[in-house]
Amino acid sequence: MLAVVALLAALVPPPGPVTIDVVSVSGTGCPKGTTTVAMSQDNEAFTVTYSDFLVQAKGSEAKKSCTIALRLNHAAGYTYGIAATDFRGFAHLTEGAKGVVRNDYRFPGFPTRHSMHTYQGPMSDNWHVTDTPGGVAHGPCKDRKPLTIEAELKVNGKGNTSFMSMDSTDSSVSTTFRLSWKKCAE
Repeated sequence: MLAVVALLAALVPPPGPVTIDVVSVSGTGCPKGTTTVAMSQDNEAFTVTYSDFLVQAKGSEAKKSCTIALRLNHAAGYTYGIAATDFRGFAHLTEGAKGVVRNDYRFPGFPTRHSMHTYQGPMSDNWHVTDTPGGVAHGPCKDRKPLTIEAELKVNGKGNTSFMSMDSTDSSVSTTFRLSWKKCAE
């Protein structure tokens, strides 16, 4: 019972508001003004929405990526890690084409978490992936460092019509990062 109470206490967000600052955005998948980041009202997740993250094969391998550095502002005495990520988009892959979605996230000086999913053509549909790491890597307690996330789309194909996007045809949020909060030892 005590272990369950301790686990639930670790999942509770810190008191007060949590805000998020975008430190930097770079990459071919997120030209200036095409990416937004928002914190959820319950402080348990943040979302990244891309409005122009599309890669087209054009007869060979093509890829685009986006790197975003974020700083979460929250009450002292807490830290966070990524408990799960949800990605979504649309893929049109012709026969023999392949699409790859890759995601990395890290705090400076901490291990990088990776995920990668491959889709095979023929396919013309929305895609949705949920990744849950084997263990949550929480950021440092004392020296708050920015979280860096990188997303990449890659398409291989013989035709010119294969493409993948990191959004969806119904304009839903493309990526959600669910947070795991932890109270720091005093």
